[in-house]
Amino acid sequence: MEDKIVEIARFYEPEEAQILESLLKSEGIKCYLRNEYTSQVMYPANMGGIRVELLESEVPRAMEIMEANGYEFPKEDEEVEQIQAVSGWARHIPFLRRLPLERQIIVFFILVAVFLALVIYFGSLVSSN
Repeated sequence: MEDKIVEIARFYEPEEAQILESLLKSEGIKCYLRNEYTSQVMYPANMGGIRVELLESEVPRAMEIMEANGYEFPKEDEEVEQIQAVSGWARHIPFLRRLPLERQIIVFFILVAVFLALVIYFGSLVSSN
């Protein structure tokens, strides 16, 4: 049976991800950072974050090491509440309902940016007259 690669943590600052990677590797756990370089190029619009990934069989040991070094894990209920809070607005926009959460967020931010650009543009027209 082949072991799957799973995400154990996600960071939005490269240094934080690199510190955890170094910690786990120093304890003999093979892991790697996914999206490390794209996150640095896209910074500060780092939507997906830098993912620390390792073999599924190493997760229990890695979690023990992380806990011993002060890393906290959100409870499942907290994660569900956060996802529901972020995606709650999508129920009110029909074309977003069919999209995955990440795309809903991206489309929402684009819509907000366009709205703000229009407000600024029309505000400048009014103030210049």
